[in-house]
Amino acid sequence: MDLKHRLLQESFGYASFRPGQQKLIDAMLAGRDVLGVMPTGAGKSICYQIAGMLLPGVTLVVSPLISLMQDQVAALRRVGLSACLLNSAQTPEERRLAIRQAAMGRCKLIYVAPERLMQPDFAQLVNHLPIGMVTVDEAHCISQWGHDFRPSYRKIPEFIRSLPRRPVISAFTATATAQVREDIAQALGLHAPERLVTSFDRPNLHYEVRRVYDREAQMVRFIAEQDGSSGIVYCLTRKKTEEMARYLCDNGIRAAAYHAGMEPMARRAVQQNFVGGSIPVIVATNAFGMGIDKPDVRFVVHYGMPRDIESYYQEAGRAGRDGASARCLLLFDESDIALHEYLIGLDPENPALTDEEVEWLKKRRLERLSQMKRYVFTDQCLRQHILRYFGQEAPDFCGQCGNCEASSIEKDVTVDAQKILSCVYRTKEQCGADMLCRILRGCADVDICAAGYDALSTYGILRDAEPEDIAAVISHLISRGYLIRQENPHIRLRLSAGAKNVLFHGEKVRMRVRVSQKEARLARASSQSERPELSRELRKYRQKSAARHGIPPHSVFSDRTLEALVHALPQTEDEVQAVAGADGRAKKESKAILRVIQKYCSVYFSEKE
Repeated sequence: MDLKHRLLQESFGYASFRPGQQKLIDAMLAGRDVLGVMPTGAGKSICYQIAGMLLPGVTLVVSPLISLMQDQVAALRRVGLSACLLNSAQTPEERRLAIRQAAMGRCKLIYVAPERLMQPDFAQLVNHLPIGMVTVDEAHCISQWGHDFRPSYRKIPEFIRSLPRRPVISAFTATATAQVREDIAQALGLHAPERLVTSFDRPNLHYEVRRVYDREAQMVRFIAEQDGSSGIVYCLTRKKTEEMARYLCDNGIRAAAYHAGMEPMARRAVQQNFVGGSIPVIVATNAFGMGIDKPDVRFVVHYGMPRDIESYYQEAGRAGRDGASARCLLLFDESDIALHEYLIGLDPENPALTDEEVEWLKKRRLERLSQMKRYVFTDQCLRQHILRYFGQEAPDFCGQCGNCEASSIEKDVTVDAQKILSCVYRTKEQCGADMLCRILRGCADVDICAAGYDALSTYGILRDAEPEDIAAVISHLISRGYLIRQENPHIRLRLSAGAKNVLFHGEKVRMRVRVSQKEARLARASSQSERPELSRELRKYRQKSAARHGIPPHSVFSDRTLEALVHALPQTEDEVQAVAGADGRAKKESKAILRVIQKYCSVYFSEKE
């Protein structure tokens, strides 16, 4: 067994490399630059960590977040690998100590923020270090075409040029279009890099978008259906994370807020409780999740629409990193779009940017927001939409997203469409979708009556329809170009030229609708709860074992192994070990796990199997 495979198995606990990992590691060990675009959960960090441990000299890992660096360094140290970090929270003496350890060969990986690279004290500290590789994590941050451009990343090439000898340069990201990939390679000056772009498809993730008017109730109902599984709720503002965490707790769901405005120790405690399993649900802003060692997240809820598809893909991708099934639900209304448009309109507070660069960035962000709007309004396959955005081919129908589940059928909605378009006309194109829906349902709200909309012939014309159904048809009319969403001076819907064909010339409007959303939810719940009593007992055992050994629950055995144990019902220790596969601790605890299964069988087998 060669050194890289030994590290993989003995330190990281994996039996074999995932697709593409070995190719990139071999390239780095051969002294070649690399560019790896791999989705969340595909094992980017293992590539540069193993290469960094085996290359001569020290590897500098440039990373954007202190919390991300702390988590990765702690994880490496737990498995006996030498790593340290340099950040602004340390004293000068602590930073000098870390550099001395690296100079003596006691620290192979040094994590550092990009802002520190060009500081004089850092240059002095690393001046005599044998730097064998510079790894740029979250490399999309260097690209002005990317969704999270950070001017500080543009200093990295200057730092590399200042080194006595050019090191190997490796760049990794989870989200990059073809244009962003080229920009990364050019900005970093990569020399004929080994490139790997793995599939952006995450087949174990179920995507769903719901345009709703009762987000809180929908969120609670959805999380309650997950039977205590771990999950993340993403909110657009810090204030909203705290409000929603309280709301979930008030509704019997253990949850905690996490955002950058909290004290570092409080943030750390919440994160540790989430990873450890004592808090199953965390409500966070988008900074949470990067590099978090929590592969058994079973769901991600977006309480609000992210600003672009890259952000959504990255955040949703924090679910199901263990390969087991997970759900990604996006709850939105039009106020989310207005918030993003407002924030994009604000001048970025960064003196490093010229006025021209500021305007260019605003234009790019509005373009990406437009792509995100297309995603939430489409009635086509959501998986296809994501994959094609990143330039990869995808079938028209995946069968496992909210828009193309087996329970959906194509329906003629022409009559409802005509009523909606007529209402837009009669309100003189002055209303947004939410107001339009309330008029069509006949709501006696003060603003509706004050505007005289309650006297229109279309007032209450869809009184018996569910608000979600009206919203779905409105979304379909927008996505098909019959309605145009105008955003200045306020959000309102206008009729396109094509709307006349539906109103007056007999053009039909058809869309896919669910036969029964309730039936679809029940079917999914049934498929996910095979032998629920045994599943609960194994989860209890895993939690107790994790607490006893001071490790996260997923380190005892993964959700995928748990599902396999529930399905296989092994009856001997050898069978338990065979099911556990590469889960090392599950093999060690096979006797205790077998007792849990045998106890279940003695109570339930004759009745339920």
